[in-house]
Amino acid sequence: MIELPQLKHLVGEQLAIIRDPARREALRSRLVEPWREEREWDYGEEGERYPCWVVAAAPERGVILAYCEQGFGPEMPWGFLFTDAPGAASLGMDAQWSWYLEEAFVRAGLWPGGGLDEAYHLPPEKRFPAGRDPAA
Repeated sequence: MIELPQLKHLVGEQLAIIRDPARREALRSRLVEPWREEREWDYGEEGERYPCWVVAAAPERGVILAYCEQGFGPEMPWGFLFTDAPGAASLGMDAQWSWYLEEAFVRAGLWPGGGLDEAYHLPPEKRFPAGRDPAA
């Protein structure tokens, strides 16, 4: 599992690729000192759990943003999870996981401007013209 210093660096890289400064600052305002949690993996064996890092929170909405290398990661390691709903101990569904932290932030409903049809929604090889994720 990724360690805290590498995770903080990765979050910084994810922030750096957000083109809209207002969106970047809105996400930055939700960042927390990361902590580890274990969540149930609903698609495996009974009782299977994976560790993830919580990197941002919207407690008033019952939502956290997390990074997980297992489950839907490593391809889609950024997700939004619920803290106060039935099944809140779960890693959730595939629709909750994304290639980018920005996408998880928007899909969680934490950005009021919408944007689900934006290019961040694409895999790195299609999102970036040179075919390379600048965060890599």
